[in-house]
Amino acid sequence: MSRRISSDRKFAYYLGGALIAIGLLLFLSVFVTGALNFGNFDDFDGQARSSGIRAIGGMILMMVGGFVRTVGARGAAGSGLVLDPERARRDLEPFSRQGGGMLKDALDEADIALGSARDHEPLVMIRCRACSTLNEEDSKFCQECGQPV
Repeated sequence: MSRRISSDRKFAYYLGGALIAIGLLLFLSVFVTGALNFGNFDDFDGQARSSGIRAIGGMILMMVGGFVRTVGARGAAGSGLVLDPERARRDLEPFSRQGGGMLKDALDEADIALGSARDHEPLVMIRCRACSTLNEEDSKFCQECGQPV
């Protein structure tokens, strides 16, 4: 499995981010233009049409940028664009490896060793008749109410 993200996916990720930024600037420019031309009704129809086009165009660019950015980050199959579980596993592998690696580092730092279920003997618990608390099998008295088990 690859631990690296391809340069094409990196390009798509950054291109999506740039499209989001351009779309946001276009959308916000409508408010700036409206504030600067407040009270000016000389070409109201033309300004309204221009502002509407910029606002809708900005929203469309933000949505397209978000989609391109998601595909760049997760890959075509990992983002759900292509329905292929094996390819999705390959596309998302760097991130899942990173998550597991960070978990392993934290467990190592806390000096916690994880073993398989076969390494441990089965745990038998005895339920107290008085309060229904589970107690270890070698308990003579309930750990909760103190009644004999």
